[in-house]
Amino acid sequence: MGFIPFYKVEPELAERETRTITVLRTHDDLPEGTYGLFESYCPDPACDCRRVMLNIALKEKLERGYLATISYGFDRDEEMAGPFLDPLNPQSEHSEALLEMVTTATLSDRRYVERLEKHYHIVKRAAADPEHPAYGEIQRELSRGEDLAGFSPSPPGERVPRNAPCPCGSGKKYKLCCMRKDRWTS
Repeated sequence: MGFIPFYKVEPELAERETRTITVLRTHDDLPEGTYGLFESYCPDPACDCRRVMLNIALKEKLERGYLATISYGFDRDEEMAGPFLDPLNPQSEHSEALLEMVTTATLSDRRYVERLEKHYHIVKRAAADPEHPAYGEIQRELSRGEDLAGFSPSPPGERVPRNAPCPCGSGKKYKLCCMRKDRWTS
């Protein structure tokens, strides 16, 4: 399964709280324009990956797709906390510069990171609440069973190799992500 864009869960809140960065003149080979940081989260209510994927795009050219996907974990002492360019998603020639800009301009802002974590919890609550308007969309994403790299969750009873990518789509190895949770729940 993949991550679900925050705007599909809370469209009005996402519109108000999506962070943008405006580059007024070419800097570090980044084209001028307004860059949107579009958040995506793991929709699995049983997964506690505690991370966000920030998909960066020029707002004026959104139809051309994302220029970078940055993975960022809220548990800062974890080995794969990030921020780092997500290896499971396509990157552009601007990805490294965007990673540096986002790390410096936004992920150093404690209030912004707290907002991201609040959004993470909103997605998890929506995924567990059949009354939430996005519940159906989240369930469709969960039933799709594939993340962006083509991995699929293991069928019940089938073991995930500890060094395999985690089926939750976090980008971490299974042993560093859901393996600990799975041990306690099985």
